[in-house]
Order: sequence, then structure tokens, then C-alpha cells
Amino acid sequence: MTNIFDRFSNAFPGADFPNNLFYEYEYALRFELGGEEVTFARPLKRFIQAFERADQVAADLFRDTATLWLFCASYGEEAPPPMRLEEFALCNLPKSRFSYLGALDQSADPGVDTDLGPVFRHWDCAQIDRQDQLREVLWLGLGGEVGVRPASEVQIYLADVELGLVLHPYDDRGMDVAALDRASLAPLYHAHRPWLLDYNRAEMDAQFADP
Repeated sequence: MTNIFDRFSNAFPGADFPNNLFYEYEYALRFELGGEEVTFARPLKRFIQAFERADQVAADLFRDTATLWLFCASYGEEAPPPMRLEEFALCNLPKSRFSYLGALDQSADPGVDTDLGPVFRHWDCAQIDRQDQLREVLWLGLGGEVGVRPASEVQIYLADVELGLVLHPYDDRGMDVAALDRASLAPLYHAHRPWLLDYNRAEMDAQFADP
């Protein structure tokens, strides 16, 4: 069975990153990016706010990161989609910079439609420059739903495998951040508490609020 973390000494639990980090990790935060106060009638304003929030959270999370990895997940048939990494060339990340990590069969996932045949979740990774490429990758991950281009259709996970940190911007609406220990996320919780998603705020307060 494929485990995308094998080359990283199984730095994270499970065989790959889940779609919903917030519900699968004990220590996690969920941020509201676009926000309800900025409607889809103002897509550029909404994108700018989402990008600025994600950029600031990511900068704080990876402040002490020495090596930052980009993990990309894409869905398709048994063979990986050939154009899945095309947009990353705009960040000076051509396909040759990526390593293919393998695929996981999604047949057991009730949220995946397999009526037309088996569906696989394909994984690629590349080491990126925290100062130079992180913001560009965030842009690609946030713009698709509001029509901002360029944008990537793959799922983006940014991770420090040594410190056990991972950030997943799922679209302009929000972003999950997870860690293997509480201490890694507590400063982020306090620094950006106004941006936490209200729907899950009680759970995060219970985990990270000072006694």
C-alpha cells in the first residue's frame, strides 16, 4: 500500500494527508479566509483578503522552517493526470522538480464517485523556497473558486516534515493548519484568533485557550 510519507520516515500519521485536516488531527486550526463580510459579488476583494490572511498565517507557521515541502494531490484514473502540475511552472517549479509519490485507491471513500470506475488520489512533492515561492503557491491554491487566474486544480499541502507542521488552503473560503503537538499551534491561535472559523471556534478554544 502506498504511503506518501515513507521517504520522510513517516513524519505524519496515516498514509497521506486527509481532505479535512481539522477533523483528522488532534491539534488543528481552521481559518476563515474570504469571510462572510466580503461576498462573491466582489471576487477580487475577496481573493485579496483570503490571500493576505493565508500569507500571514503561513509566514508565522513556517517562521523557523529550514526545509519546506509542497505536496500536491490530484484525482484521476490509475495513471496520474498528465497536466496536473502545469501551473507550478509559473513559480519556477517545472514538473522535473517534483517527485511522484504514488497513488491511493479511493474506492472506500464515500465522498468519491466511483460509478465510472476506480478513482485514485495521486501525490507529488517538491521542495520549495520559503521566501521566494511560498506566496506564489498560495496564490495558485486560493484563486480557482473566484475565477482568479492562474490557479491550480490540485489540492495543496505545505509541510515542514521535521517540525510536523502542515497547512492546507482548500480555497478562498478557508484553510486548515495542523501540527503534531499543541505548542506548535498555540501562538498561531492567539495571534490570529479573529480569523478562526466561528463554526469550529468552540473546539479550538477548548484545545488552545489558556487555562
